[in-house]
Amino acid sequence: MKDMYDGFAALSASESEYRIIYEEKTGSEHIVLSPHGGRIEPGVSELVRAFSDQCSIYLFEGVKQRNNRSLHLTSTRFDEPIALEKVNAHHYALAIHGYHDPKTPHTLVGGADRKKAKLICDRLNEAGFSAELTSEKDRLAGVHPKNIVNRTKREMGLQLEVSTAQRKALFRNFTCRNESYTQNDLFCRYVEAVKRGFYG
Repeated sequence: MKDMYDGFAALSASESEYRIIYEEKTGSEHIVLSPHGGRIEPGVSELVRAFSDQCSIYLFEGVKQRNNRSLHLTSTRFDEPIALEKVNAHHYALAIHGYHDPKTPHTLVGGADRKKAKLICDRLNEAGFSAELTSEKDRLAGVHPKNIVNRTKREMGLQLEVSTAQRKALFRNFTCRNESYTQNDLFCRYVEAVKRGFYG
């Protein structure tokens, strides 16, 4: 589905039911983010927050009762000023997204930092999760220089695209309408695998 808006200025002029969260981790060179948190891509906010003990986090969250898809800005168009400033202030960035596949638990690992992307993919596989390194030509590869996650000091970042089925498997009460989700043991195992690759 095509974005309704071509950038954050147009979105913010028409929409008000969203929130922006930024939590700084002093001294950390790492940031984990999602431009599609809250009800835009359910479950990704919880994954991002799981990294707040070790690094900075940023979330753009949809909080509408319905049609949160209208708040979706493709990562190459996501130019919210706080996100641009904070990602640019860090050396390493990881963006977490969700993609629609209700049947197959799977993660697509991408981003311009191909070396670390492969490392995260390997760590997820070792932990028993289905994950694959995206082709650089893939639509969800996350390698474009304008992608928000690649706007770091190093001009490269990492991107996870987590299927609906995989997100559902990480919580006891996953639906697209919940305000909050209860994490299960699989959630912890998934996050630890990603951390080993991201910080490794």
